[in-house]
Amino acid sequence: MKAKSLNILLVAFLLIGIFSIMLITFLGQVHEDFPKNITIDAGETSDTLFTVRDLQLSPAEYEEYTVNLVCAASGSYHISLEYTQTRDGGMSGFVNVVVTSGDQVVYQGPLDALFQGEVVTFDGELQAKDPLPVTIRYEMPYEIGNEAQGTSSDFDVRIAIEKS
Repeated sequence: MKAKSLNILLVAFLLIGIFSIMLITFLGQVHEDFPKNITIDAGETSDTLFTVRDLQLSPAEYEEYTVNLVCAASGSYHISLEYTQTRDGGMSGFVNVVVTSGDQVVYQGPLDALFQGEVVTFDGELQAKDPLPVTIRYEMPYEIGNEAQGTSSDFDVRIAIEKS
């Protein structure tokens, strides 16, 4: 009886250990999906910065993404962010976007304007090996009511960087 209880306990601990390893691995992969650093090669870089799937916000909630721009050659760079909507779930009219470069706000406006072709452009001074943080924040104002309930949005954000 004692040996059977010990075997059951041992199997339970092994299963908990396996599930813990799987969870840690999964959480590690989730963080790897979003690039934290973008390296600018040969004075010009263009790539998909990130893909947002099923963005759902409630009033006064926000989602924030930060990327560090790193370059080999110091200088002034022209940076642009272009948005492409992949699925319209009705949320874009309720969400505001705030883009900051370092401590400076470079864009503040509605998400649906970005989907209609408006491009976020700004200049940044990059120092070799010293990253410039660019933060993109999606927020739903507190005043939005039930009309935003059950809405979502899917979109891609492309970044283009070139030396000025």
